[in-house]
Amino acid sequence: MNARATKKLVAGGALGAMLIGTVALASAATADQVGDDSNVDVSVEIESTVEPGNLAFSVASSSTTLSEVDSTVAETREFTGTLPSVTVTDTRAADQIAAGSYWYVLGSASDFTGDAGTIGAENLGWAPALVGGSASGLVEAGEGVDPVLEDGVGLVDQDLLVSTFDSTEVNPEGSWTANAGLTLRTAEDVAAGAYSSTVTLSLFEDIG
Repeated sequence: MNARATKKLVAGGALGAMLIGTVALASAATADQVGDDSNVDVSVEIESTVEPGNLAFSVASSSTTLSEVDSTVAETREFTGTLPSVTVTDTRAADQIAAGSYWYVLGSASDFTGDAGTIGAENLGWAPALVGGSASGLVEAGEGVDPVLEDGVGLVDQDLLVSTFDSTEVNPEGSWTANAGLTLRTAEDVAAGAYSSTVTLSLFEDIG
């Protein structure tokens, strides 16, 4: 029983005792009722405080910074950082999930732009990692995508960050978290300056 319910019960008990006392005092005399009883209907609508279940995701931060490190590829400059943690939550009941459903998070980057010019998104790569959830092993991180100067294609398309092949099977776990190591690789003669890019993340659910 919660504290609020207990307080209501105590107040009701005190009121009842007072009424009993009043009845006892009134028993010494008889009062005649004037007219008929009048009834008052009391109604109340109580809204549910339980939110309907849903599939959603959140990102721990809206920004991150890349810092230069010693390059691992000759004649290039290398800048690394970490994508803020992305958490997928599923609060749906099993009967709210369509059979054969599976969810996934995709990401893509825009070109880096700045006063000194533009660095194409193909120069940014990532290495996704699952860092929380999935005791079942049914939620997995996507494969790494290398920058173009490492013979990759870069983060120019919607690339997979994290996914499951069975929304219903993993639903009891409730929450999963992934991030990704980010690598920007440029030519040695890249123009100095501040550059910025936007990584767009999207959560989808399909039926197979």
